[in-house]
Amino acid sequence: MAKAKAAVKEPSPRRLKKYAEKCLRLKFYLRSPGDGRQQARIPASALIWALLIGALLRRAAFAAIEALVCSQARRALGVSRRFGNDTLSYFTERLDPAITRQAAVTAVHQAKRHKAFDDCRFIGLALDGTGAGGSEEKGCDFCRPVCNQKGEILSYHHQVVMISVVGTGLTLPVDVEPYGPGDSEYNAGRRLLRRAVGQLGRRFADYVVGDGNYATAPFLPARGGRLGTAGDRPPQEQSAGIVRGGPATIPPSSSPASVPLGRRPGGNLGCR
Repeated sequence: MAKAKAAVKEPSPRRLKKYAEKCLRLKFYLRSPGDGRQQARIPASALIWALLIGALLRRAAFAAIEALVCSQARRALGVSRRFGNDTLSYFTERLDPAITRQAAVTAVHQAKRHKAFDDCRFIGLALDGTGAGGSEEKGCDFCRPVCNQKGEILSYHHQVVMISVVGTGLTLPVDVEPYGPGDSEYNAGRRLLRRAVGQLGRRFADYVVGDGNYATAPFLPARGGRLGTAGDRPPQEQSAGIVRGGPATIPPSSSPASVPLGRRPGGNLGCR
């Protein structure tokens, strides 16, 4: 046992990168993450890996990442070049979000394929809204004003809805959907759920969890039908098959904030 323990190598950023490339099938993404810059001097592979390793080290701010890649730890982190926080800002503003979304879905599918969820009975998806960033001036179309009681604008920030895999012992973010002025968390959540189910597949999860903002009839799909479309029946008679398309209906006593999505055959983990 002692020899076996001694043979296990300690984790490192370089080994983590190899694991992501091979086991999670993110090699293409880490090399070509959808860079929209023209005549870039700093390779996109260095920037995207710096963003990921910064998040893992809880140094997600661009200034903190700059400090990491300009320190002696840069080589150990597996980052090939030095750069400043303005380079990260320019890079992220021009990233194609569709490429990153597909990479996240690929990683989640690989986690399921490698039996990371086999210890759980059901797989869930959780929807929730959150905020990010802040500025005194409006910087883009997604900036939402923060007002006082008099209606005076104090600052601006961003609002997004996130969907994650839950109930498995692992909480894995899948996708986010921003919403700007004139939009709402409710509408953004419907768009996000529709897109996530389309990418993950209708048989990936068993239920969706959301807060009271989503506990309305239009958010629940019509029986056997399209995701997120309004039905002409009350919520307790709407179909429960958002992901799996199952025939079961939501009983009147069930909380609409936690919607079951059908059962796997035989009550086990099937369909792996």
